[in-house]
Amino acid sequence: MKTRRTLVSALFLSAALGLWAQSSEAGGDPIVVIVNKANPAKSLDARELRPIFQTTKTSWSTGGEAAPLNLAEDNPLRQDFDEAVLGLDADRASRYWKDRKIRGGARAPKQLASTAAVLKAVAGNEGAVGYVKASEANGTVKIVARIVSGKLGGP
Repeated sequence: MKTRRTLVSALFLSAALGLWAQSSEAGGDPIVVIVNKANPAKSLDARELRPIFQTTKTSWSTGGEAAPLNLAEDNPLRQDFDEAVLGLDADRASRYWKDRKIRGGARAPKQLASTAAVLKAVAGNEGAVGYVKASEANGTVKIVARIVSGKLGGP
């Protein structure tokens, strides 16, 4: 009986720790969508970001080429971004791009190895748009949206 109680207690503790880890992650450092400082956009929502990151829209409404930048598919930041902006989990996002390639559609956004590379690329290209953790954004870029707890919102 004592072993069963210990086992049940351990399961409850494990579940509680799992929930705490998820909530601290969600309530921690949000993801921010960034553009070049010269980009006139002040705020971007999913209706504007989705077609840019799906490469079905290749220019900004104010003119100029839109250059979306992604992190690697296995990067948790990329997965959270895809869920919030594209509405796709990692498997569906991967299938989406494979299908687009088979059908001869536009190529996927350029993938960069790190958020530092995304910051540098966005700062150096007027048409670039990417995402990083809020704590990593600096004065070289402009924040146009935030993803907090899986929800996309204004800057």
